[in-house]
Amino acid sequence: MLRDFQYNPAADQIEEVLRRFKLDYAAEKSQLDVLRFEVIGPDSFMWKLFLGDAIYYLYAEDYVSGIDYIKDIFTDYLGHDKWDFVKPQHTIEFESASPVKGAAIYQKPERVDDLMDYAVDSGYDFVFMVKTLENPDDAHFSDKS
Repeated sequence: MLRDFQYNPAADQIEEVLRRFKLDYAAEKSQLDVLRFEVIGPDSFMWKLFLGDAIYYLYAEDYVSGIDYIKDIFTDYLGHDKWDFVKPQHTIEFESASPVKGAAIYQKPERVDDLMDYAVDSGYDFVFMVKTLENPDDAHFSDKS
């Protein structure tokens, strides 16, 4: 489960989830660098990743109200909208996703099909990934001046 990264920060936890997304890299050929990990809220998490020659962000949360909510999370966190979703290898049905099956109550979001076009599941969480246009040469430096 990806959220366990906060207790045991091992790259293999992330790699398992990354394999479920359509990425332009081969895990065995490209090094994964976890540049930042943050607990955003009690049940939401963000990773900044350097993979191949690009910067990606991975976001996990247990309750997601819709695709616009996810777009706002990424835009607010990054401070810009110069990013694109990375689609999963295979889409899953909302009702069969582990966060829904594991919840006592889960309200189906509006535009659920749009949401599921970009989601994978990991334990209690839905996981979304975006690729940014950030300069990979600056990736290992802090955003803070």
